[in-house]
Amino acid sequence: MADPDQQHKKASFATNSYDTALCVIPPRHWCEEIDKLRSLYDKAFEKWPPHVNLIYPFVSLERLPEAKERIESHLHANFDGTGSRTVALGGAGLFKQRKDITVFLRAKDVKEENFLGSIRSAALQALGLKASPSVFHLTVGQAQDNSISARQFLLDKVNRVPAFEFDVGSLAILVREKSTRGADTTSEMRLWGSIDLPGSTQTTPTPLTEFWKPVSDSTYETFSDKDMIGEPSFSNARRMQPGTTYEFNHQAQKWTLSTSSPEGKRPESLSVSTYNVLLDSEYPPVRDRDPLLVDIILEESALADVLFLQEISDEFLSHLLKIEEVREAFPYASHGPPSQPDIGPLPSLRNIVILSKWQFNWESLPFQRRHKGAIVASFTSIFASELSSATSLVVAGVHLTAGLTDSSVTAKKVQLQNVVNHLERNYRSSSWIVAGDFNLPTSRYTIDEAVKGKSISLETSRVLDSTESTMSEIGLLDAWAVARVEDVDETAALDAAGLFEGEEGATFDPHANPLAAYISGTAENRPQRYDRIFMRPQDRFALTKFNQFGRPEFTNGTTSVASDHYGVRACFRVRQDTAPHNLDDREILQKRIVHHKHTPLELSNTAELMETLSKRATFPTQQDEERYKQVFSLIKDVLLGSADESSTPSEIPMVIIPVGSYALNVWTPESDIDCLCIGSISSKTFFQLARQRILKADAKGVRLLRKVEANTGTMLELSVNGVNMDLQYCPAANIVHRWSDFATIPATDPIFNLPILSLRKLKPIRDLTYIQRTLPSMASFRLAYRFIRQWAVARGIYSTKFGYFGGIHITLMLAWVCKRLAHDSGSVSAGDLILSFFHHYANFDWQNDMVYDAFFHKKKPRYQRSAREVMVILGFHAPNSNIAHTATVPGMQVLVHELRQADDRLSSPGMTWETFLEVDAPGSKPAIGSFLSSYDSYVKIDIQYWGRALSRGKGLVGWVESRCINLVVDLHKALPQLSSRIWPARFADREANASDTYYHGCYLIGLSRSNDDTATSQEERADAKAVLQQVFDRFLTLVRADDKYYDESSAWIGVSLAKPAEVKDLHPDAREWGDYIPDMEPDSDDEEDFDETEDDFAPPTARRLPLRPAPSATSTPVSSNKLRPASDILNRLRWDANLDPSEYVVGYEDRFLGAKETTLEKWKTEQTDEEFIPQHRILYFKKKSEDGGEVVWERATRIDRIFGSGLGVK
Repeated sequence: MADPDQQHKKASFATNSYDTALCVIPPRHWCEEIDKLRSLYDKAFEKWPPHVNLIYPFVSLERLPEAKERIESHLHANFDGTGSRTVALGGAGLFKQRKDITVFLRAKDVKEENFLGSIRSAALQALGLKASPSVFHLTVGQAQDNSISARQFLLDKVNRVPAFEFDVGSLAILVREKSTRGADTTSEMRLWGSIDLPGSTQTTPTPLTEFWKPVSDSTYETFSDKDMIGEPSFSNARRMQPGTTYEFNHQAQKWTLSTSSPEGKRPESLSVSTYNVLLDSEYPPVRDRDPLLVDIILEESALADVLFLQEISDEFLSHLLKIEEVREAFPYASHGPPSQPDIGPLPSLRNIVILSKWQFNWESLPFQRRHKGAIVASFTSIFASELSSATSLVVAGVHLTAGLTDSSVTAKKVQLQNVVNHLERNYRSSSWIVAGDFNLPTSRYTIDEAVKGKSISLETSRVLDSTESTMSEIGLLDAWAVARVEDVDETAALDAAGLFEGEEGATFDPHANPLAAYISGTAENRPQRYDRIFMRPQDRFALTKFNQFGRPEFTNGTTSVASDHYGVRACFRVRQDTAPHNLDDREILQKRIVHHKHTPLELSNTAELMETLSKRATFPTQQDEERYKQVFSLIKDVLLGSADESSTPSEIPMVIIPVGSYALNVWTPESDIDCLCIGSISSKTFFQLARQRILKADAKGVRLLRKVEANTGTMLELSVNGVNMDLQYCPAANIVHRWSDFATIPATDPIFNLPILSLRKLKPIRDLTYIQRTLPSMASFRLAYRFIRQWAVARGIYSTKFGYFGGIHITLMLAWVCKRLAHDSGSVSAGDLILSFFHHYANFDWQNDMVYDAFFHKKKPRYQRSAREVMVILGFHAPNSNIAHTATVPGMQVLVHELRQADDRLSSPGMTWETFLEVDAPGSKPAIGSFLSSYDSYVKIDIQYWGRALSRGKGLVGWVESRCINLVVDLHKALPQLSSRIWPARFADREANASDTYYHGCYLIGLSRSNDDTATSQEERADAKAVLQQVFDRFLTLVRADDKYYDESSAWIGVSLAKPAEVKDLHPDAREWGDYIPDMEPDSDDEEDFDETEDDFAPPTARRLPLRPAPSATSTPVSSNKLRPASDILNRLRWDANLDPSEYVVGYEDRFLGAKETTLEKWKTEQTDEEFIPQHRILYFKKKSEDGGEVVWERATRIDRIFGSGLGVK
């Protein structure tokens, strides 16, 4: 035998190459478990597989074949393979290095060290080298700094890895392979070969393969996002990782791998919650909030079928899953408790975890940045059935990168796109829910300030704006936005008056949440809606409720809050295959589409939009706000009696509230305040009491101008310290008693079984409350409203009494656009609202369609449109009347023209907000100037007043203004070939009103021939002038006939045809023609015919006529009961949802033909209608039938089968 020393010298190999290694690689399933940590903490993750080095550095590459042969021969000749070859790894160790600390899994016992040591010694001897000791370890990662917390954190992670053992059957030889990617050179260790150990129990050893390398099939997903900014390249090889679902085993009293089969029964409902619990320290984590977090998770408002938790630590999950109530609510989990020895740690510092009521399968989708990713869970039992092809509900939980920088926003975009791509690639036909902490700033103020401060670019701002549109394009809808517009959002309302766009529904609010203020560094940061739930129902489920949980609680003067984020929950109704689908509401929504017009770059800056409006004084100043607040407070004190120091405040239950533009907070410094009082006393008593108290408050600046009998009843016009107010009253005692709950009382509640007159008075506040409750962004709505109103004023189309737009028109039209877009696209900016508003209504079919809210009216409203109604805009609650009933054909033509012109201008390249509204620039009146010069001739309505009572001068002006629309209608009827337009303002010569005792003004109606007008002969023109004169004469007769306003001894009214040259120098007359003095007419008893009590309507029943019980027999003659007037019967039959007006007939007295009948649907109530018949001529109402019909109300016999008044039911 050769001398060993001679052999050693002859066969000596140098082990100095860092491009080769001899190592042991654990089995595949253990490598996959270890790689969950290595992928996050080991900088060599992409270069090395999990391994235990035996010799490294190893021999040079060119000598590898010879070295392999020598080692194999030596092992077979000298290695005793009969002993144990099991290696056990467990417990953490560390190496301290110059820049970081390496943490590893170590050999568990001395015998493993001896086994690996013997193999190492044998290999070294085969290479002709002396044996040397080595610390055998499997590297898991490096602590990036030398701090104690970073080191202990990683040591704790590795110590939680369950100890494992495996038999070593072969040794791996790895070589370094270098490659070039662009300008970068990378390297990785590849499997060059393997050395089988002798004595293996396998007759044919399993060949070692590179199982750790990514494969190119659908099982894995790799990422290569070239548009990332500042992203590290280490994670390009990270891929999809299948997850293990755990189930609590009650028998074993521990969490085990789930072996349950999904339940086959489809649930009726589904709920998903998401909650960021806040990990505010690295190691050791703070535990003082744990009990409060558990209470929040288990509270009724948070409990769900599926719960996503973000920023979960090992310690908190271990604590959470030990609690019996949690295990009962959520028997399944994506991760088991790390404190359980056989489970292991969570991969990251801040983790996403799923807790579920149902069994599920899941996979982890890593993002480009470490410690960020998504969990995608598949629930196969939710929609599975014999009748459905859908096999699963897919719920993805995300936690996107934080921050507002160009790079972080780009990272969010790519991360979100990765999730969407994965869902589309693998679950295209499934229903999706995507929930979690998106970390997407939603506050428009925050984004604009970041652009202004150059923290982000304008392009990055556009990326944030387009995120939700991108989601909606693939069918993902924002559950909060959908819940708002469908009125199922139970989120606690914030004070929207102080919020900017995108701040409503905030889940991260430094203003109200001390933890959020602490994390963000200041309480001045704006609220953000970071936590979201997106849904793609695929018509398999419908949203029924949305709410927040985990909001601050105030106890004994201290604020208690569990996290810096609020949680959100969405509840759904699962559609059953066996149940008939009622898609009426879905079909009506599908038909009523609003195209989402996105603002171009020039119009995307909300700050520029606000600046444009500020130049035109559309926003009240702080002084204006304080003045109006004081005025409203004063009138409340006066009416309640608390303003009079000499008397005690009234104890009459009463609520005084603003309605209209002031309540909606879209008022301007010139706006009136519309005020509604609701009380328990009668209308007559209230107005007597109100008049007394108002007159006594004259010294405080409260003046009664006049009393008006409006369509909704008596109204008082007041002036309070220079601010005009309209005051109405509604007797509704039950409403007052339940006022604190008024905003949430459903429309079907019996409390609204009130007389029609009361419902008309309550309609503005009910509609207003509904709008405020269902608009996703009041800030965006208000800004868009102010812009559209400013445009309408500048273009001369803002005045309801002249047949144009009014505030309520814009409110209802814009509210529908806002809600429709929010439903489809999530949050929508004010700029998008404005562009979409003009585009939608410029192309609206006004002749055949109606404007209404399809989210409120689940079916097309039952509204009988008359022939004269050229525009129909409906509100929400009953009675459902057309608020655009004053619109005329000429006015409609003007409105459509202006809308189309505005749409075209906003679509033109380079348009800015300032340029669009430049017609309203200070010092210029081009819109009026265009009106005064663009028509062939003008109808001039002259008014002159020289009387001593200035109040009559103002009354005269108001009277003529109210009749002008009649002249516009008559002109169109007489000469339909002419296009006409009235300007909603009074004109005057510059010198006309220099005197304090003489007033002269006029109103102008422009007339032009339409394009198809062929009447050019002299005779035809003469006939047209004659017709015009007849129209003028009828108008003059009308306005001069009322001696209340017109007195020929002090006033003159004339109508003439003027040429453009005669009016071109006129200008708007802003002068007040005197003022009103208190108009002390006797109180009207119109509202006192019947006590307006809350039980006038019987509770809704099936389609039969509700009846009041007949009056009981008393000594008082039954005939003393008052009979309900015909107007009440008419309104009840029209607006009661339980009655069908097409089933009823009206009998009336014709002046020439006697008693006649007509259907209720054809009955006209507008005085301007040609078929109008006064209601005092109504004789009876009866229900249609073959035998002549049943009379339900008759004036002569005093029978009332509707309300039971008069003689009741005979």
